[in-house]
Amino acid sequence: MTRNTIEEQGGAASQDAAKIPQVVSITDPQAIRALAHDARLIVLDELFASQTTRTATELASLCALTPSAMSYHLRALEKYGYVIRAASEGDARERRWRAAGERLELNTQIDSANAKTAYLNVQLNAFRTRLNAEVQRREAEAKAGIAPEPDRPPMLTSGLVFLSEAKQREFNRRMLDLVYEYQSMGEATS
Repeated sequence: MTRNTIEEQGGAASQDAAKIPQVVSITDPQAIRALAHDARLIVLDELFASQTTRTATELASLCALTPSAMSYHLRALEKYGYVIRAASEGDARERRWRAAGERLELNTQIDSANAKTAYLNVQLNAFRTRLNAEVQRREAEAKAGIAPEPDRPPMLTSGLVFLSEAKQREFNRRMLDLVYEYQSMGEATS
């Protein structure tokens, strides 16, 4: 049994399945360890960010998995309170899934060393996977003779920001300007 909590918008718990709570707070170390698979992280990003329902088939296409493998991951996420089954649409042959709330919090502020270690491992594994993918992509571009754009430094961040393509370029430019500014300050004090 998990110790995860769901906070309703009005503060009181509701049995009404149509109401989606604001915050799903995950504190159970086993629930945090359940995030150790990349596909599960992708699914959570999609469902919590979009706040729409998806089928296992739709989500499987995002992760290059079979629908049956995705169903397995969805059931595991459901077990720990990350996702819930949504109302059927159309002919009801495919089960739909949605985020269990509007926002997901992995609460490691509790005094559980296991929860903190599990959370750290999930974050480090996800970062390691992203970093390896970026290194491989850049190596493939270099082999193909593709030179990186001057405003594309080797930088990885944590968190999601949903921006238009133009806003993303502006964000990258401003971030790079900030990096150069602090880099020059460091060189000036050396």
